[in-house]
Amino acid sequence: MMVRDFHRVIGEEARAQMRKLGGKLPDVIVACVGGGSNAIGLFWPFIKDRRVRIVGVEPGGHGVSTGRHGASLGAGAVGVLHGSMSYVLQNDDGQIAEAHSISAGLDYPVPDPSTRTTRSGGDSNTSR
Repeated sequence: MMVRDFHRVIGEEARAQMRKLGGKLPDVIVACVGGGSNAIGLFWPFIKDRRVRIVGVEPGGHGVSTGRHGASLGAGAVGVLHGSMSYVLQNDDGQIAEAHSISAGLDYPVPDPSTRTTRSGGDSNTSR
Protein backbone atom coordinates (compact mmCIF):
# COMPACT_ATOMS: atom_id res chain seq x y z
CA MET A 1 0.00 0.00 0.00
CA MET A 2 2.86 2.38 0.68
CA VAL A 3 4.14 2.22 -2.91
CA ARG A 4 0.59 2.63 -4.25
CA ASP A 5 -0.04 5.63 -2.02
CA PHE A 6 3.24 7.33 -2.94
CA HIS A 7 2.74 6.73 -6.66
CA ARG A 8 -0.96 7.56 -6.88
CA VAL A 9 0.08 11.16 -7.57
CA ILE A 10 0.61 9.88 -11.15
CA GLY A 11 -3.06 8.96 -11.48
CA GLU A 12 -4.32 12.00 -9.62
CA GLU A 13 -2.37 14.26 -11.97
CA ALA A 14 -3.57 12.34 -15.05
CA ARG A 15 -7.16 12.56 -13.82
CA ALA A 16 -6.92 16.30 -13.17
CA GLN A 17 -5.28 17.00 -16.54
CA MET A 18 -7.88 14.96 -18.45
CA ARG A 19 -10.72 16.85 -16.81
CA LYS A 20 -9.01 20.20 -17.40
CA LEU A 21 -7.85 19.61 -20.98
CA GLY A 22 -10.47 17.15 -22.23
CA GLY A 23 -13.43 18.07 -20.08
CA LYS A 24 -13.99 14.45 -19.05
CA LEU A 25 -12.28 11.32 -17.81
CA PRO A 26 -10.47 9.17 -20.36
CA ASP A 27 -12.17 6.15 -21.90
CA VAL A 28 -9.05 4.00 -21.34
CA ILE A 29 -5.89 4.21 -19.26
CA VAL A 30 -2.86 2.02 -19.99
CA ALA A 31 0.25 1.28 -17.96
CA CYS A 32 3.03 -1.29 -18.00
CA VAL A 33 2.68 -3.89 -15.25
CA GLY A 34 5.73 -5.37 -13.60
CA GLY A 35 6.77 -4.48 -10.08
CA GLY A 36 3.63 -2.35 -10.08
CA SER A 37 4.34 1.16 -8.84
CA ASN A 38 3.84 2.78 -12.24
CA ALA A 39 0.65 0.88 -12.98
CA ILE A 40 -1.08 1.07 -9.63
CA GLY A 41 -0.07 4.72 -9.31
CA LEU A 42 -2.00 5.49 -12.48
CA PHE A 43 -4.84 3.02 -11.90
CA TRP A 44 -5.72 3.73 -8.28
CA PRO A 45 -7.55 7.07 -8.69
CA PHE A 46 -9.65 5.48 -11.50
CA ILE A 47 -10.51 2.13 -9.86
CA LYS A 48 -14.08 3.12 -8.93
CA ASP A 49 -14.80 4.78 -12.30
CA ARG A 50 -16.54 1.96 -14.20
CA ARG A 51 -16.57 4.14 -17.33
CA VAL A 52 -12.77 4.10 -17.48
CA ARG A 53 -11.28 0.91 -18.89
CA ILE A 54 -8.05 -0.04 -17.11
CA VAL A 55 -5.46 -1.92 -19.15
CA GLY A 56 -2.23 -3.31 -17.74
CA VAL A 57 0.33 -4.38 -20.34
CA GLU A 58 2.78 -7.06 -19.27
CA PRO A 59 6.25 -7.62 -20.73
CA GLY A 60 5.96 -10.24 -23.47
CA GLY A 61 9.73 -10.71 -23.78
CA HIS A 62 10.46 -13.34 -26.44
CA GLY A 63 6.83 -14.53 -26.31
CA VAL A 64 4.80 -16.19 -23.59
CA SER A 65 5.16 -19.61 -25.26
CA THR A 66 8.97 -19.39 -24.96
CA GLY A 67 8.96 -19.04 -21.19
CA ARG A 68 11.14 -15.91 -21.56
CA HIS A 69 8.70 -13.18 -20.56
CA GLY A 70 7.47 -11.26 -17.53
CA ALA A 71 3.74 -11.91 -17.87
CA SER A 72 3.01 -13.11 -14.33
CA LEU A 73 -0.65 -12.03 -14.37
CA GLY A 74 -1.44 -13.55 -17.73
CA ALA A 75 0.79 -16.63 -17.67
CA GLY A 76 1.73 -17.12 -14.02
CA ALA A 77 0.11 -19.46 -11.53
CA VAL A 78 -0.87 -18.89 -7.93
CA GLY A 79 2.18 -19.27 -5.71
CA VAL A 80 4.07 -17.63 -2.87
CA LEU A 81 7.04 -15.28 -3.13
CA HIS A 82 8.44 -13.27 -0.22
CA GLY A 83 5.64 -14.61 1.97
CA SER A 84 2.87 -13.24 -0.21
CA MET A 85 0.43 -15.28 -2.31
CA SER A 86 0.27 -13.98 -5.85
CA TYR A 87 0.41 -14.90 -9.52
CA VAL A 88 3.99 -16.06 -9.88
CA LEU A 89 6.15 -17.17 -12.78
CA GLN A 90 7.21 -20.65 -11.76
CA ASN A 91 8.41 -23.94 -13.17
CA ASP A 92 6.58 -27.29 -13.06
CA ASP A 93 7.98 -27.96 -9.58
CA GLY A 94 6.62 -24.65 -8.23
CA GLN A 95 10.03 -23.00 -8.04
CA ILE A 96 10.22 -19.31 -8.99
CA ALA A 97 11.10 -18.88 -12.65
CA GLU A 98 13.22 -16.04 -13.95
CA ALA A 99 11.23 -13.26 -15.59
CA HIS A 100 12.51 -11.71 -18.80
CA SER A 101 12.15 -8.15 -20.06
CA ILE A 102 14.54 -5.68 -21.62
CA SER A 103 13.11 -3.07 -19.26
CA ALA A 104 14.50 -2.84 -15.76
CA GLY A 105 11.64 -3.13 -13.28
CA LEU A 106 9.47 -5.27 -15.54
CA ASP A 107 11.62 -8.37 -15.17
CA TYR A 108 10.14 -9.41 -11.84
CA PRO A 109 8.37 -12.79 -11.43
CA VAL A 110 5.44 -11.46 -9.40
CA PRO A 111 3.19 -8.39 -9.74
CA ASP A 112 2.69 -5.65 -7.18
CA PRO A 113 0.03 -6.78 -4.63
CA SER A 114 -2.36 -3.94 -5.52
CA THR A 115 -2.16 -4.79 -9.23
CA ARG A 116 -2.68 -8.47 -8.40
CA THR A 117 -5.79 -7.65 -6.34
CA THR A 118 -7.18 -5.52 -9.16
CA ARG A 119 -6.70 -8.42 -11.60
CA SER A 120 -8.35 -10.88 -9.20
CA GLY A 121 -11.35 -8.62 -8.77
CA GLY A 122 -11.92 -8.49 -12.52
CA ASP A 123 -11.55 -4.71 -12.51
CA SER A 124 -8.87 -4.60 -15.16
CA ASN A 125 -7.55 -6.25 -18.26
CA THR A 126 -4.00 -7.44 -18.77
CA SER A 127 -2.53 -7.50 -22.24
CA ARG A 128 0.72 -8.77 -23.70
